[in-house]
Amino acid sequence: MPGRAFSMHRRDEIGRRPFPWMGMLCLFSAMVAIAADQSQGRNKAEKKKEDQSSAGAARVSDGQRDYCQLILHCGLPMPKGYCPDSAALGPIRFPYDSARCFEARQLNDRGIGPGHPRVGYRLYRFLGMEYRVIYPVEDSIPIGAAKLTYLLQDLPLSAKLISFYRKDAYAAQYTDAGHRSFTGTKGKHLSGEATLISGGVEEQRLFYFGTGIAEVAWWVLKGPALMDFQYGPKKNDPHSVHYFMKVLVFPGNGLINKIMNLGLFRKIVMGKIREVLVDITETAKDMAKSGAKDALASKAFTAEEKKKIAEFMKLP
Repeated sequence: MPGRAFSMHRRDEIGRRPFPWMGMLCLFSAMVAIAADQSQGRNKAEKKKEDQSSAGAARVSDGQRDYCQLILHCGLPMPKGYCPDSAALGPIRFPYDSARCFEARQLNDRGIGPGHPRVGYRLYRFLGMEYRVIYPVEDSIPIGAAKLTYLLQDLPLSAKLISFYRKDAYAAQYTDAGHRSFTGTKGKHLSGEATLISGGVEEQRLFYFGTGIAEVAWWVLKGPALMDFQYGPKKNDPHSVHYFMKVLVFPGNGLINKIMNLGLFRKIVMGKIREVLVDITETAKDMAKSGAKDALASKAFTAEEKKKIAEFMKLP
């Protein structure tokens, strides 16, 4: 749900339906999902409503308070007309120290500030929420940086290749002409939508913001996430990539926050991430072994896709 914090439900409370994982995995081969683009219309409507409610010292909504307190106490530029007088926001509920303000200041410095017309309000509203959980992952995978870059630039083809070689139903589809926003799924276990809000393959660093739904153990999770992904050639091994990924999620209350910080829960989440990594690396291995001849001969791929596969195979 684009406008809500991370929520959890017991699986048996909502029946046996597909339970995808939130978008923290989307970046890697890019067929798994988080998103932000579809909330643009809602952001404008919500902001207009909250602007009206704040006029004349009227009630300040929780979302507006999260957004405005963050901007005020992290020393960020205040967009005109977004926030009431600081006195109307009430007392702060937690300290806005360097750790709490880090992502907000970082993204503002990268040109994605609180007043950004596409994601500004929604992004900073979530960054200002009381509860947050960070999942950092650092590792190496046996795939060249050039090949990983190629996959990140064509997510639908990447998803199709993994589905073909791993027999697991990945899918991805761009939702804008610039190929910055997409939807994605991984079988019945992962789905969501994501937008690349900053960075790109040119600097080998990408920031995605979006929403997704996931099944983790007995829980069904849904909500927003922010991901910072950096990668590059592994030292002394040009055929491998070393990466660092940080995923930031926003639990809706203290109970969910405690669950998502549990060691067992974090271990399960990391396992979900590694499942996707295994699919990527094994697909690359299978393609290297066969020279991708099976894919090039398959009717599952179009002539244009086969041309791209041939180009991919020439990369180091």
